[in-house]
Amino acid sequence: MERLLSLPYCSVEEDFVQRYRRQLEIQSSKQQVQPLQYDQHGVAYSTGDGRRKTATGTVLLRDSGSGSISINGTNYVHYFPVLQDREQLMFPLHFMGVLGRFDMQCSVSGGGHSSQAGALRLAISRAMLSFLSEGQVETMRQAGLLTPDPRTKERKKPGQEGARRKFTWKKR
Repeated sequence: MERLLSLPYCSVEEDFVQRYRRQLEIQSSKQQVQPLQYDQHGVAYSTGDGRRKTATGTVLLRDSGSGSISINGTNYVHYFPVLQDREQLMFPLHFMGVLGRFDMQCSVSGGGHSSQAGALRLAISRAMLSFLSEGQVETMRQAGLLTPDPRTKERKKPGQEGARRKFTWKKR
């Protein structure tokens, strides 16, 4: 629209163009940010949940901690032996530069190890929103940390062996 209005004879059609012009709103304003909660010791905490495929995860994020992370009661290094899954888990913290600031208690169920790591990554990102400013929330959104992965398993079709696989065709 800006380019159309910069053309030589735009004053003739400016009213027409302005009628169809809309102001873009910032996406982070749509993001629900829970207010910080405080426990009996006055420590700030926040919770978040995330899903990926069939895995669901919840995270309790405590401020001013030692950086310890436990998943289903065990250390995250023992729970996720694959380095790629641990990187998925740490990426929101590393991206915002708050690695080692929070203590995390995570619980996750369903799915495989990769989808569990993806579910916890989304849950951590959502829980961190309470501790961040509005500008930082927008950078997280632009980096894709607040967007859930919509991919799921495709259903089996009738008359076929699976979702895409067909029965073996025999001529005779």
